Amino acid sequence: MGRLIIKFIFITATAILSTAFFFSKPSIHFDNTEYDFGEVPEDSLQTCEFVFHNKGKGTLVIEKVEGG
Repeated sequence: MGRLIIKFIFITATAILSTAFFFSKPSIHFDNTEYDFGEVPEDSLQTCEFVFHNKGKGTLVIEKVEGG
């Protein structure tokens, strides 16, 4: 009887923790994903900003950013 209760508690705890993990994922959302610089003079420096938000519940960690 004791093993059955321990098994039930383990299965219930696993289900609760996995559900919490699944629903706490981050989700990145960009306001815009493209920017048109138009005509760019040679040897000029151009910049732009991309605004993003975390729409998920988990912590969003950005590990690497690359230009395309």
